[in-house]
Amino acid sequence: MISRPEAITPAIFAAALCGVVEGIALAALLPAVSSLASGAPVWGLDLAGWLIVFAALAALSFGLNYWQAKRAYGVALDFLESIHRLIGDQVAKQPLGWFARPLAGKLSRMVSNELMQAGEIYAHMFGPLITKITSVVAVVLAAWFWNPLLGLILTASIPVFIVITLVSSALMRRGRRVHEPEEVNLAGRIIEFAQCQGALRSCGQSDHFAPLENALGRSSRAKKQSLWSEIIGFLLSGMVTQAVIVALITVTGTLAVAGTLAPIPALAFIGLALRFTSTLSAITEGAMGLESRRPLLDALEGVLTSDPLPEPPAPGELSAPGTIELDRVSFSYAPGTKPVLREVSFSVPAGSMVALVGPSGSGKTTIARLISRFYDADAGTVRVGGLPVREQTGEQLMGQLSMVFQDVYLFDESLEANIAIGRPEATQEEIREAADLAGVTEIAERLPDGWNSRVGEGGRALSGGERQRVAIARALLKRSPIVLLDEATSALDVENEAHIVAAVERLRTTATVLIIAHRLDTIAKADRIIALDEHGGVEAQGTHEELLAQGGTYARFWDRLQEAQGWRITEVAP
Repeated sequence: MISRPEAITPAIFAAALCGVVEGIALAALLPAVSSLASGAPVWGLDLAGWLIVFAALAALSFGLNYWQAKRAYGVALDFLESIHRLIGDQVAKQPLGWFARPLAGKLSRMVSNELMQAGEIYAHMFGPLITKITSVVAVVLAAWFWNPLLGLILTASIPVFIVITLVSSALMRRGRRVHEPEEVNLAGRIIEFAQCQGALRSCGQSDHFAPLENALGRSSRAKKQSLWSEIIGFLLSGMVTQAVIVALITVTGTLAVAGTLAPIPALAFIGLALRFTSTLSAITEGAMGLESRRPLLDALEGVLTSDPLPEPPAPGELSAPGTIELDRVSFSYAPGTKPVLREVSFSVPAGSMVALVGPSGSGKTTIARLISRFYDADAGTVRVGGLPVREQTGEQLMGQLSMVFQDVYLFDESLEANIAIGRPEATQEEIREAADLAGVTEIAERLPDGWNSRVGEGGRALSGGERQRVAIARALLKRSPIVLLDEATSALDVENEAHIVAAVERLRTTATVLIIAHRLDTIAKADRIIALDEHGGVEAQGTHEELLAQGGTYARFWDRLQEAQGWRITEVAP
């Protein structure tokens, strides 16, 4: 785990000292009881002397436990501060594609409730466990010093508890492996059920959603199976503990009857053995408690060990600013799966507008993601500004790009603040100019607080088309040399589409534009069109007229769009 050595070392030392004092206090029972029984001093101390020793040890134990508790909480707080910072730094280094996974809820729980539970390891579990272990060692050493036979008896019981601890922990891990996958699946189904209420209600499935019910049933069965494994572990631990206690009492009694041990020291040793076994049992429970926190630690490790995409230590030199080039690029989202792109090659000159067209699943959005380095290509080279994206720092690459994708996310800030994210140092006049061109001014005029209206988390207070207009206003304001537009007009009506067309026309005068679109006007106005086939390869590229003259997929695609443009809803006579 993560904590500064200067914080954790004193805490370990304090916990160990507490254990030594506790162990000495337990071991002191033997000479004290012997002195009580015989009335004679033992090791130079009579009963009154031993009572003073116990009082001193109690006071010392109180002080050490207070010091240890303060140190333990200090370590826990240091851990929470360090791990929050490390997780934040690690998340910030991840490629954008890393966030495509369903991580929001997981990360939120990890850095709040689950992280606090992990902090409890230092605050409430780690120190006491060290204390108990040190106490056991001190008692065993004292027992060997008092009577080697008694030391041997206590030493022989330790391996039994080690074995039962290992077995119990293994049973807990087995139970966790059974129920955790089903818990994750159930969580996904619950989120799916909550997010898709519109579709479910329209299909009459809002009351009985079979996938959710099935996941709930599997999770319940897995949890019961897991609980049985854990119960068996606890029962086994308890049974073995009692068996060891009975064995120690039996052996001690036998030695006392045989005359090997005096009766009074034998009784004292039985009391010591009872406390000794309870301490060993506490160690077992503490180890199992740590085992129960393992999923939290594994989740933290999963984030902290995630490999960020490698970056050079310093920005590289851009030999062709404003250009994009893909050279024989191939890519699949997971090893062993069907490639989404197959040896794609094309170039986008600086200051031009290039349109990507093709059937669904042909890899258009994937190309935009590789250009912005959401992922690294499996083969081939992606260049931006004349320099491979692998040889650019993230800041250098993002400084060249403005991105408007289908899924636009807005922050729960004012409408104006969401546009200003594109260039925080921009003046209000520049913000309003970009907003006006993208059609956001009309949105501000309709909202109750105008430009100061909060748009809600994710922009839920706005429609999909309105969110896209805000995103395009950001791109206009940023003034980056390259703009990636992925279906920028997909959620707009005809009236508002005019704003976006005007914005795109403005963008192409100052930046290189790579646009993924299905609208006729947008495609026809592109300087070059890249037509992708259904297998993720480039079928043809050229101007609109050149591709029409060649025939093929693009020509058929264009003809179908032309036919669809003429569609009208008409009333059918009864």
